[in-house]
Amino acid sequence: FFSCDGCGEVLKKSQVDAHAYRCRKCASVSCADCGVSYFGDDYRLHTTCITEAERYEKSVYRPPNNKKQKKNPQEVWMNLLQQCTETADAPQSIRCSLQRLADMGNVPRKEKQFRNFVANSLNLRGGRQQQSNHVNDLWNLLSERRNKEILMEKKKREEEEKILKHKEEEQKLSVEKTSLSSKQVRKTARKILKKSSSSSMKMKHLRNKVLETLGLEKSQQKKLKKILQNELGTKKFKIDGKMVKLAKNRKNEKS
Repeated sequence: FFSCDGCGEVLKKSQVDAHAYRCRKCASVSCADCGVSYFGDDYRLHTTCITEAERYEKSVYRPPNNKKQKKNPQEVWMNLLQQCTETADAPQSIRCSLQRLADMGNVPRKEKQFRNFVANSLNLRGGRQQQSNHVNDLWNLLSERRNKEILMEKKKREEEEKILKHKEEEQKLSVEKTSLSSKQVRKTARKILKKSSSSSMKMKHLRNKVLETLGLEKSQQKKLKKILQNELGTKKFKIDGKMVKLAKNRKNEKS
């Protein structure tokens, strides 16, 4: 609700224009809830308002930490109506009717109820065919805009699902990469040593080669070092100071 700043009369949003035309003192109107004054047609853009808690608690008010609530279908529909009044796509012949509907706040979303509502509420002029064409233009514009919004929302959800799926796959690959087994490390270390000229290598160099061959990240070095220490203590390898060699008696065995 709004109140006239000139005479103080309380008005519904749909009554403001008619009152401004009658009342000579009406230079602006104020919102009955938040008290903000609006000049000219600015009141049309005032679609949301502060809560009673914000109004009376003022500086001590603390907003809830709830997540953004999903709008109900009627709110979405009315927002769509308001957007249509501001777009250049709307034909000039129906702009006035669109604005009047946007101010009402209870416009039906289904076609049959919408047509009846418009016919009874807007007091359209002209013959029956002319009125019917006018209602058709209104409904076609709104339904087309709604279908576009639905498609855009669907594409947005699909994109979000793709991104989420991609992230899940990356996480899965990361887990697979970071999951090391003793057998995997042992086989890789033996292959690397076999390819070296003397079947030997410095321990640090071997560890880096295993890390590189398995495509592991540097954060896995500690885990790899521990596994290598356990494996190098077996009969398949021989440690000579800082050097690691393949044990001669195991050299030709299958890994």
